[in-house]
Amino acid sequence: MYVGGVGAGCTLGYVKDIYGEPIEKSDFSTQWLHLVTYKYSESFSITGRCFANENLPENEMLVAGFVLKDNSLSTPSGIRVGSSYEEVIQKFGSGEDVKINGKMYYCFNAPNSAVEMSFVVDDNNIITEIHEGTEL
Repeated sequence: MYVGGVGAGCTLGYVKDIYGEPIEKSDFSTQWLHLVTYKYSESFSITGRCFANENLPENEMLVAGFVLKDNSLSTPSGIRVGSSYEEVIQKFGSGEDVKINGKMYYCFNAPNSAVEMSFVVDDNNIITEIHEGTEL
């Protein structure tokens, strides 16, 4: 469940090795979590996370998810924004469908993992966004 060579389990340091410095970075902390999001374009961002008490350096934070809204990157199986959802079904079967704020998401859980990849589709079942995320 990767796009462009990165996904859950990679470090933010590895992300920088592949993509360089982000154009924008946001940092957010709660009592329990520390989140850092790297924005590489208006259409691609990656978020790393650690527990607040870990005090990890940013480069050692693990990727917790990403959002991709253009066709610049693909999954290892060639799925990208602009692909038809039919291609996903042919490779992985049907995902769980969830409608959130008017958007249709098809969600897939990685076996034996807390990682989920979701494909947002338009009315023609064309992928408009790819999301990946992990549970805590």
